[in-house]
Amino acid sequence: MSLLYERRSKKSRILSRKTITTGLRFLWVIVVIWCEFGVFFYSLSDCRWPEKALKHTGRSEAKPTRVLLITDAQLRNPAASARSWLGYDSNTVYLRRSWSAASRLHPNVVIFLGDTLASGRYVTNNAGYDAYARTFEAVFPRDASVSFYFIPGNDDIGLGDSPAFSKDARRFFEEHFGPLNQVISISGHKFVLLDAPGLVEEDYRRHARGITYDQWTPLPGGPIELLMSISGQGDEHEAQPKILLSHIPLSRPSSKSCGPLREKGSVRAGAGHGYQAMLGKQTTEFLLKTLQPSVVFSGDNRDYCEVTHEIPGSDLGADTTTTIREVTVKSFSPSRHIRRPGFQLLSLIPPSSAAPIGPTFADASCHLPDTLRVFRSIYAPSLVLTSIALLYLNITPSRHRRRFSTFSSVSVTSPSPPPGPESAIWSTWSPRESRVQTSPTGPLPPSARIPSAKAILPYRASPISTPQGSPLLSPITLFPPEDEVEAEDQMGPSHYSLRRDPHHFQSGGWPGEDKDDPARDHTRLAAPGRRTAPYFLPPPLSQYTRRGWSHSWTFVLWGRRRRMTVCLPHWSTWKGGLGKARSSLRRKGLVGRFVSDCVGVALPAVVVWCVFGWLLF
Repeated sequence: MSLLYERRSKKSRILSRKTITTGLRFLWVIVVIWCEFGVFFYSLSDCRWPEKALKHTGRSEAKPTRVLLITDAQLRNPAASARSWLGYDSNTVYLRRSWSAASRLHPNVVIFLGDTLASGRYVTNNAGYDAYARTFEAVFPRDASVSFYFIPGNDDIGLGDSPAFSKDARRFFEEHFGPLNQVISISGHKFVLLDAPGLVEEDYRRHARGITYDQWTPLPGGPIELLMSISGQGDEHEAQPKILLSHIPLSRPSSKSCGPLREKGSVRAGAGHGYQAMLGKQTTEFLLKTLQPSVVFSGDNRDYCEVTHEIPGSDLGADTTTTIREVTVKSFSPSRHIRRPGFQLLSLIPPSSAAPIGPTFADASCHLPDTLRVFRSIYAPSLVLTSIALLYLNITPSRHRRRFSTFSSVSVTSPSPPPGPESAIWSTWSPRESRVQTSPTGPLPPSARIPSAKAILPYRASPISTPQGSPLLSPITLFPPEDEVEAEDQMGPSHYSLRRDPHHFQSGGWPGEDKDDPARDHTRLAAPGRRTAPYFLPPPLSQYTRRGWSHSWTFVLWGRRRRMTVCLPHWSTWKGGLGKARSSLRRKGLVGRFVSDCVGVALPAVVVWCVFGWLLF
């Protein structure tokens, strides 16, 4: 039978309140660490630089240059984020964590393909744009050895005429992020960074006059002038492969497939207030024929798309065509159009002066975590499981307070005392019964070994002179536990404190005490240094006793010297305040107990979230 009690005790410990709440705290700490931080690094575990494709070119001795392509970061304005709930912006937090994970790939060059700022075209003053640029630097910190380049997007500088757009948006962008149109050389490759919104606006002017690009006079400092200057360069620049970077994708049929990496649909033509989905057909042909790039990288569509463009009538013959591959990079920021954001990796090796043996560049797409899937598959089930467990604990609270102990087994063959009122009047004492002293090392009675038995209240008054073995000295509780306060008031009335007052002490002892009472002598010897104040009144604490950090300073105000002290509460004060708040909630019934347990379970996870966010990001 003792084995049965042992099994029940083990099961009760597993289903106890403390065990369940501790397990829930541990569960939420793991969930927060994984969902808020771990998924970003796990999503890039299979993201590798495409350098294996360059090892078969015969130039394995050359070290590839790593270029990271990011588009549509869509960093929100800090002035607008400050008006959100507690200044918390989930999009900015996602960008910071994504960049922290992507920067661990150690790129040599980072190029942003437009729409870096979500509302850069609406900022009208220098102070606001300076704060915006500082926010970008805080979200995307970089090493001095990594080069950053930017091309403008329609959200950065605007597209078309609108009274809501800032007239100084282009100037602000150039001052903080660099030229609108530029050509850079990386590892023997010529990168053409094109101002796509400016190209669209110049195309509107050309189309309004009804002339072709051959008849058009380029605007000074515009993208068409840049393209004309590149095509007019000598043959020494023809050996360098050209890579075109444009924020707006090139024109293509709407029914053209984007490849297996696209989540849904295709890139379709469209235009509206401040945006255009694709470049015009004539503009696309002019770009490809004039520049003849080896590959084109674009953005703005948010989803991945890979297509090939054909240029008819090349120099080799009228019937030949040249194919040019275009990759539309995934958005770096979360969007309702896609589940998983991403970016593009580009590896380059210098081209050889001899005949080309193979490709000099290779690219690969990488994906970031899906926040909606993380919420549905991890957060939501964990929240439901926690709610069910806490409701179970609070709906049946009495079940989790009666537990069996495993210190010793209980024999079912031992006789149990007859039921009766718990009072000394019904005591089984007899004058002929011998009073045997129980040894401290002897086995405890079952009532003391089983925690479910009613606890025996300690006596707070000294023994009164009564006959030895009187039934009044039987250690049986006269009052139930819930009436403990009332019982203490009746067992310790005011005349007991008067009897204990030092002024009423007589030479022979306290009034009413037996001089031969050994308990009185033992008490007097055990506490020779008794305080004059009653033992139940603690001494007052000094008002100058403070715990925790404090700082004081003095100053003169209205002819009198003043003193001001600022102090922070000690951890014990915070802990005690939280404990009192939880206790007050638990007294309010089921809802109060449930809210108190939710706070206790969530608090460690919140602390871990703050610590990891501060250390890693």
